[in-house]
Amino acid sequence: MSTILITGSARGIGYELAKQYAEAGWRVFATTRSPEKADQLNALASTMENLTVHRMDVGDASSVSAIKAELGDQPIDVLLNNAGVWGGLETQTFQNMDYDNWAFEFNVMAMGPFRVIQTFLPNVLAGQQKKVVTLSSQVAAHVYDHLIGYSYASVKAAVNRLMTGLATELKEQGVIVVPMHPGWVKTDMAGDVADIEPSESANGVRDVIGKMTMADTGTFLKWTGDIHPW
Repeated sequence: MSTILITGSARGIGYELAKQYAEAGWRVFATTRSPEKADQLNALASTMENLTVHRMDVGDASSVSAIKAELGDQPIDVLLNNAGVWGGLETQTFQNMDYDNWAFEFNVMAMGPFRVIQTFLPNVLAGQQKKVVTLSSQVAAHVYDHLIGYSYASVKAAVNRLMTGLATELKEQGVIVVPMHPGWVKTDMAGDVADIEPSESANGVRDVIGKMTMADTGTFLKWTGDIHPW
């Protein structure tokens, strides 16, 4: 049975990924910052013995270390960084920048994935597939020429660079590292104005992950499998 650890699994894309991987027969470690509030995820776990819910705040090193101690040497085939936060566009414009929120977003969405990979690399190396995927965003790309939330976009650009750097460093160990744009998804973060449903995004992300090879490492991919220019 293949195994996956997914951060930020309580809702949106993370929940759909946990659900679809569990339904496909994978062993799923679904993490969330507040398991006691994850009603939908807990309900799913109650019906699927191959999915368990775990507390992990990717912005807190002690929280990440705690779940590492809980899982021990459990092999992980796919490590999927999905946890994200959004302070709202009004707090990250040129005229009105919330610097505390900027630091918070950076800790969760740039340092967070790096922290998780650093902690669970031994588990990934023990797995058969050795794949690490971090969900990024099209707003990270220089070619994205629309209005951006400066903190969110800069953090996503930063995590892309971190992932390409890790792809180079971990290549000799056979680890595939990919930042991925999951599409503009109708989640609590984006709202109904977005393009696709979480289920469509998750299905595409799973398909791309399943087909990834070492030739893809360090490449910014879309949920469709295409390369995202950036």
